[in-house]
Order: sequence, then structure tokens, then C-alpha cells
Amino acid sequence: MATTANELKRLQREVAALKEKVARLERGREDYSTRRADKLETRASSENERADEILRRAGLLAEPSPEEISRAERWMALPQAQREKLRGEFYNAKLDKPLSEIVIENRR
Repeated sequence: MATTANELKRLQREVAALKEKVARLERGREDYSTRRADKLETRASSENERADEILRRAGLLAEPSPEEISRAERWMALPQAQREKLRGEFYNAKLDKPLSEIVIENRR
């Protein structure tokens, strides 16, 4: 009986030690996942910022003008149904000339 009690105590200590190891591993995995996600987010963010800066330097990206902001605010102030109706009209608009031809003419 004494051997069984000693064996039981040893097994209980081993189980407690294993539980602690599992808890440490889980904490480490969570920390790793968090660090990895933060690193990926930072990398994506810095890549986006870099791309924005390249486009800005090339003159292909600019902040909206006050007039553009005002137009956007007026558009967003319209009821959703009216915006959808207008989008449909723009989408189905029939032009006398193809849009590509109009663009070419405006470049001359």
C-alpha cells in the first residue's frame, strides 16, 4: 500500500509538472501568434505607407480638395435609394461615342 501511495504522489507531481509545461507552451504560442500578427500588420502597414509615398511623389496620389470633400459629403447626405437610382442611371447611360474616344479627344 505504501508503494501505491508513493507512486500516486509521484504521478500527481508529474501531472502537475506536465500541466505547467502545457500552460507555458500555450502562453508561448499565444505570444508568438500575437507577435507574428503584429509583425505582419506592421509590415503590411509600412508597405502601404511606402506605396502611398511613391504614388504621392509621382503625383498620382493626393489629398482630396475641399471641393471634392464637399461633393462627397453631399453625395453621402443623399438617401440610399436615391444614390442607388443615380448609380443605375450612370451605369446604364448611353454615350454618343465610346468613353475611350472621348478621353482621347480631351487629351488633344
